[in-house]
Amino acid sequence: MQNQKPPRWLSLLLSRLGDPNTLEEVQGDLLELYAHWVETVGERKARWRYGLSVLKLMRPFAQRNEEYSTSLLSPVMIRNYVKIAFRNLAKSKGYSFINVTGLAVGMACTVVLFLVVKHETSYDRHYANGDRIYRLETENIKEKHSYPGTYTGMANALHADLPEAERVVPLLQVGGTTFADPSSENRYKEKFVFAGNELFQLLDYQWLAGNPKTALSQPNTIVLTRTYAEKYFGSTDVMGKTIRLDDKQNLQVAGILEDYPVTTSFPFNMLVSFSTIKNVNPDYDLNRWNGWNDNFQVYVLLKKGIDPESLTKRFQGIVVKYMGKEALPDKRFFLNSVSNLHYGMNMSGRTANVSLLKTLSFIGLLVLLIACFNFINLSTAQAFKRAKEVGIRKAVGSNRWSLVYQFLTEAGLLTCLAILIAVLLAQLVLPIAAGALAVPITATDLFSWQTGLFTVALAGLTTLLAGVYPAFRLSGMEPIWALKNNTLAQGRPWFSLRQGLVVVQFTVSLILISCAMLINQQLTFFQKADLGFNKEAIITVGLPNNKPEKLQTFRNQLAELPQIKDVSFSFNSASAESNWMQSMQYRKGAEAIDVKTQMKMGDSRFLDTYGIQLLAGEKLRDSDTSSTSFKLLANEIFLDRIGIKHPADAIGEKVYYGDGKEFATIVGVVKNFNVNSLHQKIDPTVIQVVPNNFYQAGIKLQSEKPTAETIQAALARIEEAWTATFPNQVFDYSFLDETLKQAYQSETRTAKLIEVSTFLAVLIACLGLFGLATFTAEQRTKEIGVRKVLGASVGSIIGLLSRDFLKLVLIAVVLASPIAWYAMSEWLRNFEFKIEIQWWIFALTGLLMAAIALLTVSFQSVKAALMNPVKSLRSE
Repeated sequence: MQNQKPPRWLSLLLSRLGDPNTLEEVQGDLLELYAHWVETVGERKARWRYGLSVLKLMRPFAQRNEEYSTSLLSPVMIRNYVKIAFRNLAKSKGYSFINVTGLAVGMACTVVLFLVVKHETSYDRHYANGDRIYRLETENIKEKHSYPGTYTGMANALHADLPEAERVVPLLQVGGTTFADPSSENRYKEKFVFAGNELFQLLDYQWLAGNPKTALSQPNTIVLTRTYAEKYFGSTDVMGKTIRLDDKQNLQVAGILEDYPVTTSFPFNMLVSFSTIKNVNPDYDLNRWNGWNDNFQVYVLLKKGIDPESLTKRFQGIVVKYMGKEALPDKRFFLNSVSNLHYGMNMSGRTANVSLLKTLSFIGLLVLLIACFNFINLSTAQAFKRAKEVGIRKAVGSNRWSLVYQFLTEAGLLTCLAILIAVLLAQLVLPIAAGALAVPITATDLFSWQTGLFTVALAGLTTLLAGVYPAFRLSGMEPIWALKNNTLAQGRPWFSLRQGLVVVQFTVSLILISCAMLINQQLTFFQKADLGFNKEAIITVGLPNNKPEKLQTFRNQLAELPQIKDVSFSFNSASAESNWMQSMQYRKGAEAIDVKTQMKMGDSRFLDTYGIQLLAGEKLRDSDTSSTSFKLLANEIFLDRIGIKHPADAIGEKVYYGDGKEFATIVGVVKNFNVNSLHQKIDPTVIQVVPNNFYQAGIKLQSEKPTAETIQAALARIEEAWTATFPNQVFDYSFLDETLKQAYQSETRTAKLIEVSTFLAVLIACLGLFGLATFTAEQRTKEIGVRKVLGASVGSIIGLLSRDFLKLVLIAVVLASPIAWYAMSEWLRNFEFKIEIQWWIFALTGLLMAAIALLTVSFQSVKAALMNPVKSLRSE
């Protein structure tokens, strides 16, 4: 035993810091244990065990262990909380199902909306110099409208007059062009961009082959992405190969790029050297300061430390130098950060609406709150069943915090179950939501670490939102009162809170229903509005070649087809999102009148094909192209701007192109028509014959309401004529009415979002209402039995149980109507042409919500009313 004694310094430490009341017993027990450990595990391990035991028995550590063992959050207590929570949830299966379902639906909605918002706000955030990249935009001060495009002369002006710019990058996007591999039959219609090597110094690209400093230095060179190299040639080993543009220009592949990320506003698959423009279009003016197109945009990389706001005077100097002082009151240039491009017009063709994203976030929060209100309502409604439990727990020594933790554990357990179901629901509905909102999100985004972190935070927030109030309310009951009454006091504050939460739920539901109805009314208005021209039964086809002889051949072939009524060649359709802006000047009078004008370029058949009404004068002729006798048609708004009241008085008047000497004579006046979407007012517009800018054919069918068979037959014959006229070109078409609908994609998405959110909000609210109706029926079982014995009818019982809920719906209608009216009034301000908000919308919404509420509670009301009173009274 002498050799089996533990280290003396450990025994001394224990005698000094151990509990003196138990020191002798503890030392004796430890000596016996030490001897046992020496024999079983060896002396070395025995010393370690003895030392650890001594440390645990010292008073600071022993006191901490004692506190830990009795802590409300110790493992033992947590297991106890979870065990009791499971028992209570299993005991109230119906209420637990309603709570879990409501929370799961609300959280699934929130997670999906989070994915959408996260995706839309992540665009153009990955560039190394993103904080210094800007797009120069053009603002028409008088019209209070800005455009992403600018004058072609701006690139040279910035090179010369903006030393603060480290890089100036002009880009010209061209659509509807046929590209082909000359060695195969691979032929596609594509969008492409004219660009220079500066682009590769502006944005971040990963090169697979080629030199970013020289790839686009020479004319007739092209850079492809990996996907497009494989699309045309089957591999990425294509350096030096030839690709043919529009069957007239060979381009040599000078570089291969890795595919761009989804979250970019520059989805360029085909980059053609800027110096190739003159080979493709010899008449293209690269130093124009009169008229522009939004497809020509200029980007700058500012030097470090330069504030874009400080360049205002610099841009004013550019206006004066290249456009004259007289342009200052009407023209302004400014820089827009690359991080904002996704929220306005950009070259990707895909934008996000900031208001829609805010609406998404707000709706996600509302749906989650409605689900949490369900939990609070049902938890407090069942509180009387827990009164005796709380009283007994407090009577035997439980403190309030342990009860709070107990109820929060139950809320957390429900939330965890709900979050698992929510993830499954989100995975199921994600493809549907992505398609409806046109957002490229997948299950990969759902299982990313950002979404996981958000889901954990959401679970914690939901537990607090749903569980804190019931936990503190239930744990605050006095034990004597709880044991004596086994029920909750029918105090006014208690019921006012529960009823208030129900009112909030139905108020939100009513707002969403009203907004959904009004948005659909506005969309219907868009579809049926008189645009000033006929959009029905018109097929539009891009033109790869606008030589007069080609166009005449194509027209002649189409004119022979019985399905075709008329054909017009133009720059674009009567209404389009991208138009040619032209400054016009009327000089008859003391001062010249400048008018910012939409230029529609079309042939002699333009009015007939699109059904535009001529009010005075004569139509254009295809021969009206002489530089000495330009002729044009003007709309009523244009006449109003230059001060002419009667259309007939405008015939023969001259209008000048900007402040230059070239002019055109007004030979006709047309009725106003919407050259833009209904978001904007009708602009001053002129129509002129400019064959060099005919890039589209508008083909009017004979029948205004053609059948599917008629359309297919017409398309087949049109394609035959197309192939005969433009061999080796891809035939691509669209219907004008479908194209015009795309201008309202954001509103259509908003409508779908509101409809789905409305359904979810009403579903969750009705689940809670059903639970409360069940609780009410259970609580008033004896009362119903007594009333039936005294002769009450089934109808009166149903009315008794339903009346209180219908009152809450009525209060919700009163609260929701002004809120919905204000919200929709603000939304409708985005449109120049809009509906009037009618009062009956809110009345109809209230009736619909009352019917839904009545239907929800009627099941439990009828069940309670039909119950045998003898049975209910006997059970009482």
